[in-house]
Amino acid sequence: MSPSPDLPRLDCHAHIAPDVTTSQIAALQGAILFAMTRGPAEAAVAARRRDQTIIWGYGAHPGLKATATQITAERIHHALNEHLLIGEIGLDRGSALGPQQKAFETILQACTAQPVLLSIHSTGRTGDVLTALARYPQRGAILHWFNGTQQEILTAVEMGCYFSVNAAMTDERISWIPSDRLLPETDFPSSRRSTKAKLPGDIDYLEQRIAQMTRETSNQVRMRWYKNLNHLVRAAAVDDRLPSTIQNLLDKVR
Repeated sequence: MSPSPDLPRLDCHAHIAPDVTTSQIAALQGAILFAMTRGPAEAAVAARRRDQTIIWGYGAHPGLKATATQITAERIHHALNEHLLIGEIGLDRGSALGPQQKAFETILQACTAQPVLLSIHSTGRTGDVLTALARYPQRGAILHWFNGTQQEILTAVEMGCYFSVNAAMTDERISWIPSDRLLPETDFPSSRRSTKAKLPGDIDYLEQRIAQMTRETSNQVRMRWYKNLNHLVRAAAVDDRLPSTIQNLLDKVR
């Protein structure tokens, strides 16, 4: 059984230039995208857009050393008025921990109890990310490409986190995550050979692989992803901030 045409592809972590054209978006065939930015300047451009199928994030990518110095509580509070998604943020082993940890905790502190989703990077710093989230709990936390241990995943689940997974991750690690906390991602354009994503929103291979793992149809897998997203946006109190197109899709799975 093929996925219902009423539920387009869903990609909860991808990178798209904020000057993407209308024709380029049309080529994605209605896919719903969470589009990450890497820094405040890129996010400022994205904030001016009013796309119905794209949720644009305010990013401070931890892999970019200069980004940490640009983060202040005042800027994050301003960003929360313009973005319902803060991402990509987090910690990365490729940079010194101190500056990026300060920036990450500044973001988390500002976002605490606010109606917002967060897409969180944790490469090589999974334990440090969970420590920060324990200090500043978030109702809308999505752990992007989380390669933590089974115990760390259990800890994150107990904190209320969701997980965006892609086809570059192992079956074993994906199986450790409860099915009601899973969301799909491509992290496009990263690792395209492993994710097999030709464009943002191309989650077909991931969808089929998880269907085989769970002995479900692709239709059932996609429906569950939308149900999970629906639960998350309600828990994070961002449902009324979503573009109307996405609100209408989520209404179908409630």
